[in-house]
This record gives sequence, structure tokens and C-alpha cells, in this order.
Amino acid sequence: MKKIIGLLIISIILSANVHAEKPIDEKVNFLPEGDRAEYLFDRGLGYYNLNQYSNALEFLKQASNIYTNKDDKPNMARCYNNIGNIYNKLSIFNKAMKYHLLSLELEEELNEKEGIISSLNNIGNVLRNIDEFDQALGYYQKALNLSYEIQDNKSIAITLNNIGNIYLSQENYENALNFYNRSLILKKELKDDFGIATSYNNIGISYQGLGSTTKALENYSISLDMMKKLNNGDGIASSYFHIGITYYEKNNVNKASYNLEKALAYAQNYDNRQIMISCYKILAEIYSKQRNYLKAYLAMKLYAQIKDDLVSVQTQKAVTELQIRYETEKKEKEIELLKTNASITDYQSKENEMFMIILVIILIAVAVLGFFFYFQFRQKAHSNKTIEEQNTKLTEAYNKMEVLAKTDILTGLSNRRDMYQKIKHETDRFERNEKPFAILMGDIDNFKKINDTYGHDAGDHVLTSIASVMISTVRKQDIVGRWGGEEFLLLLPETNLDGGKKIAEKLRVKIKNESMHYKNHVLNVTITIGVSVYNRIHDVNESIKKADKAMYLGKIRNKNCVVISDKV
Repeated sequence: MKKIIGLLIISIILSANVHAEKPIDEKVNFLPEGDRAEYLFDRGLGYYNLNQYSNALEFLKQASNIYTNKDDKPNMARCYNNIGNIYNKLSIFNKAMKYHLLSLELEEELNEKEGIISSLNNIGNVLRNIDEFDQALGYYQKALNLSYEIQDNKSIAITLNNIGNIYLSQENYENALNFYNRSLILKKELKDDFGIATSYNNIGISYQGLGSTTKALENYSISLDMMKKLNNGDGIASSYFHIGITYYEKNNVNKASYNLEKALAYAQNYDNRQIMISCYKILAEIYSKQRNYLKAYLAMKLYAQIKDDLVSVQTQKAVTELQIRYETEKKEKEIELLKTNASITDYQSKENEMFMIILVIILIAVAVLGFFFYFQFRQKAHSNKTIEEQNTKLTEAYNKMEVLAKTDILTGLSNRRDMYQKIKHETDRFERNEKPFAILMGDIDNFKKINDTYGHDAGDHVLTSIASVMISTVRKQDIVGRWGGEEFLLLLPETNLDGGKKIAEKLRVKIKNESMHYKNHVLNVTITIGVSVYNRIHDVNESIKKADKAMYLGKIRNKNCVVISDKV
């Protein structure tokens, strides 16, 4: 009943706001904290859906502060997740990661598995946006495993689609197609028409990447028909655009121009400027090939104009949001000043009352103030404790981010970025002591066959097992990193070519003799390793390339071997 009354009050305030001068947000201060926080949260989501991110952040952070004071962890996690999504939209990725990690920590503490899945997917989205594809895949895989565990088909479909997007970004169209198809099956079971249409579009892009234009066109056409039934203008424009691009790649300029012009018409109707820009640019090329130079000129002119307008609109939007924020803060200060002046005036009027009444009031005021200051002291102590806890959590989140930036999420090894830094450090040491260091590039043999036969979980098991073998085999000063996919890179300080070859051979033999058990299967795995040495004759990148070439030479031969760069 209390919740219903609170919502009714909010409705009355909203309806009365047309004639009121006072901002809505000041009028809900008398609501119970829980209702006020929910109202602020809903306003934040409303602004988020309108792409007014500055206002959305302001309201969501206000709601977050109330939930933090109430120690309402489920709603704190909800706020952090949405704040992280906004920062991701704004491309402020460090803050997006911070809030999603805080959300994940709370969800794990509460054991809210659906929330954990959402946070894992959102962290994966941030990592995907900064091209940390391997780490993103690690988080998506965790989300997928948990989704299967609780049998949440909606989450499974979303996560499969996210993994497909990673492979599409890497131009690994076969894997992208596999995950998009798996996602499509579930979306059909869920009767998610928009999701189905989007999946067909993504499948079409994958087939196009594989060079199968016929299948690409089939899937684009299905997506187009569904988007028309849903009356989704952006989706229709996107489908026509991809159909046009496919025909353009087939050199069928007539069908290409027909579909691109259709896409352009829908994009103009729904003000989708990104598709408009792409259509104008390609149509200009088509018209030029058709020797229709006037239309080509007009299309290119409109392309340049809309591109400039888009940049201008985005800039103006950012300026407007900053201006609104400034005006809001200015108005808040003016309101606080008016409140202070009103309090002073009220106090001065009371001074004119009788002395005895003033004396009684003073005595009462002293008692009230004493209680008030005691209450404030208690509140401040509680707030300081809460702030201290939040600062501790933020520090931990930043430390996690720093570790994430250097670590491969699946194997726990150094990632490519961290290995580059460690190699750079080793080259600096070389300048001082002139002692060479070896670089080993290893690639698991027939890794795709393992994935195709036993599944990606088996592949992950092999990667983590080989990482453990390598760490236990090399010396303490040696550094093992995951270079990407099934490739490993090892840095061996103060090691010449012959020493690098001996360690590589030791690794090869140990991995070959290691029986890796996965479920009821025994996986016999081998590795091919290339060895090079840095000695100032070549730069670091050239030394890495030489190890890579040596490894590929081993692959061409018989695999399961060690090849030194001097033999290439």
C-alpha cells in the first residue's frame, strides 16, 4: 500500500508540473527514501533511452547515493550496471569498467546469477570496444557457462550473439556464423521476432565475409521481410543497405543502386545518418561508374554535408549537455542561498517576541540542537564509514582493472600488451649488459580440430593445461604469455639461441608426454615452437617475426618440432 501511495504522489507531481515553476526533483524530497530513489532511477533510465546521457548519469548517481546510504545492495548493483552502460556509450571505458566491476562484485556477493551474467556480458562489451577480444571472450564464456547452469535461454541467446560479434570483429566468419546460428535457434524458441531478424542480418554478414553472396542475400532478405512486418525503419534500412553492398561486390550495379536507394529512403525517413552517409558514398561510386557524373557529384556533396552535420550535431549536443549541467548547478546554488536568507529573516522576526518566550525557545532550541548535533555526528560517522568502504571497493576495482589490462583472462598468463612491455624492459637491460635474450613462439598443433571435435570448453581446457605445463617447466626468470588464440610467446632473459632451443625442446617433449583428460576423453596434444634471439642486429619486432616464421616453417614440415630462426 505504501508503494502504491508513493507512486500516486509521483503521478500527481508529474501532472501538476505543467503549471509549476519548481523543478520536479525538489518536490519529491518529502517522499520516503525508497520511493524517491526508485523515482530518480526511473528518470535516469528515461533520459538514457532518450540518449540524454548527462542527465541520465545525474539521476542514476543520485539514486545510487540513496541506495548506498540504505545499504541496498541489489539496487546499488542495478545502478552501477546502468551507469557503466552509459559510460560505455560515451566511450569512457575506464569508468564503464569500474562500475561494471563494482556491479559484478555486489552480484557475486548476493549470488544473483542473472545479475552476474548481465555484468559479465557488459564487461565483455567494454573489452570488445577497446579491442581486447581475448579477454572479452573470457568474460562472455563465463556468462555463457552460468547461463547454461541456470538454463536461462534468453541470456544464452544474448551471450552467443556477443561471442559471434567478437569473431565477426576478428573476421573469423566461420566461428561468427556458428555462434549466430546457435543464438538464432534460441531466439526462435523465445519468439523474439526482432532478435530473430537481427540474427539473420548478422548471419548474412558472416556469409558475405566467407564469400558466399547467395546465402548472404537469402539471410538479408529474410531479415528485411521480418523488419517490414515489425515496421522497424532502422532495421529495414540496414537490410536494404547490406543487400545493396552485396550486389555491389558482385558488380551488379543496377540492383546495388536500387537497394541502396531504398535503404537511403528509409534512413532519411528515420533520420539514420550513419546509413545515409554510407549509402551516399557508395552511390557516388556507382553513379560515377555509370558515367552519371551529375548524380555522382550530388551524392558525394550530400555525403560530405551530412557527415559535417553529424559531427556538428554531436558537438552541439555535448555543448548543450554541459550548458544544462552548468545551469542546473547554478540554480541549485541560488536555491540554497534563498533558503539561507529565508532562515535569517525568520530568525530576526522571532527576536521581537517577548523575552520570556525567547528564553523558553532558546532552552528548547539548545536541547533540540544538542540532539541534532548528536544525530549529525552519528550520521557523519556512518557516512564516513560508508565512504571509506566505497573508496576501498573503488581502489580494489582499479587494482582489478590494472591486473585485467595485463592478464589473459582464461589462462592467467601475461597478455600481448603486457608481453610487449616486458620485452621492452628486457631490451633496456640489453643496452646496459649486452646479454642477448631468446624469444619462443609456440602454436598448438591441430587446435581447431580439438574445438570442432570436443567443443570450445575442451579447447579452453587444453589452453589452461599447456599454460600450467609451461610455467612449471621454464626457469623462474622466464616469462610465459598468451599471444592470441592458441599461440604462446615466451621471453627467456640472458639466453642465446642454443639455450632457447634447449628450453623449447624441453617444453615440446613435456607437452607431448602430458595426457590431458577432458570429461571421458584423453587429449594427446603437441606444439610447434619457433626460436629467435635478440642481439641488436634486428629490432624486437623483427625478432618476434623471425620466431613466428620459424614456428610456421615447423608447421609446414611435420609439426611437433622446434625450429630456430637461423634455419628459416
